[in-house]
Amino acid sequence: IKKMDVWAAPDVLIIQLKRFQYVPGQYFVHREKIGDVVDFPIEGLDLSKYVIGPQNPDAPPVYDLYAVSHHMGGLGGGHYTATCKNHLNNKWYDFNDSMVSSTTPEKAVTGSAYVLFYKRRKGTVKWAGITPSPVPLPDE
Repeated sequence: IKKMDVWAAPDVLIIQLKRFQYVPGQYFVHREKIGDVVDFPIEGLDLSKYVIGPQNPDAPPVYDLYAVSHHMGGLGGGHYTATCKNHLNNKWYDFNDSMVSSTTPEKAVTGSAYVLFYKRRKGTVKWAGITPSPVPLPDE
């Protein structure tokens, strides 16, 4: 059993899912891809009970998903895509090379999900010193 304590929660939380495992063979150890679906929350990932340091009630450690990086393929080669939320219009999009299409966040919860990107729901959100525009883009 592994245990990890979190003293303070960041404004942006990035979680990498373990998608590869080492399997002993008869003559050597080889790697396999893990394709199990991890049912991760889209909204309201609450880390309150895991943060052991002081918590600011104005910025609780509750997170909402804003992007998922996907890996398709095997270990010898593969392809990465992304599902992301546009913070200006609150719509979700799939990015696959030069193709962009509308989607829903629920479609990002698949066995290909590899890296999850969350932002703190309430409180100071730091985007590399840039504050997101509070005015959404008009619908196209």
